[in-house]
Amino acid sequence: MRKYGFLLTIGTALIIMCTSSCHKNRTTPEDVSFAADHATSEGTFNDVQSISDNAADLSSGESLDFRTTATTIGGCATVTRDSGKITIDFGKANCICKDGRRRRGKIIVTFTGKYADSGSVHTITFDNFYQNDNKITGTKTVTNMGHNAAGQPYFNITVNGSVTKTSGGTISTSWTRVRTWTHGYNTLTDRSDDVYEITGSGTLTRANGNVIDITIIKALVVAADCDWIEAGTVTLAMGSDSRVLNYGDTPNCDDMATVTLSNGKVKNITLP
Repeated sequence: MRKYGFLLTIGTALIIMCTSSCHKNRTTPEDVSFAADHATSEGTFNDVQSISDNAADLSSGESLDFRTTATTIGGCATVTRDSGKITIDFGKANCICKDGRRRRGKIIVTFTGKYADSGSVHTITFDNFYQNDNKITGTKTVTNMGHNAAGQPYFNITVNGSVTKTSGGTISTSWTRVRTWTHGYNTLTDRSDDVYEITGSGTLTRANGNVIDITIIKALVVAADCDWIEAGTVTLAMGSDSRVLNYGDTPNCDDMATVTLSNGKVKNITLP
């Protein structure tokens, strides 16, 4: 389901009001909040990588008007390049970027080589960085592993980070990913045609302290010309209690996903 963004909102429409005859089947916000926390974390750390990749194309002093699609010069962030380091500074006050998200603070990228070079390592950290007033901390490391058997570049990724939500509470993540560059790797100067497939697993610690096991069971599809994850399926399990988050079976740029509860019920959710 299409359109990288990914901060998941849950409206009151997702709360099903039951009469006394259906207490056992009552649906609560908790039933879909596993998925909300995953989408917030996955989307946020995918976003910062897209921003970092776009910034790598700019010269020092140029500005970045970020949208998950191709870079537009002249907007929210100023990019400064130094030896082995890129600083993307959105300023101290929120700036509304081209993708509609509000950002402030800095993303800092240290690197050993160009993103497309085999063996290069890019490490992303943050300096008082906020997205939609959620504070982002931690580290994301991206290592170019060369090409797979199909000739596609792929990257090993580790994420150890947190999203402190403006509404309260912190979501912490520790996971590993393989990010395969399936389309656009032959047109390095045009990021708008880039498509990736993401696989992997890890854990997510929710604000209430519950630890959720995360497993991508069908690769997440992320396209540079879309604001959301286009397709893919994730399981979120805490002991015997599990959810299945489905962004779509076929890549499509929209803001819809579904959550299948442990009792088999399917709930529609909207991705902002």
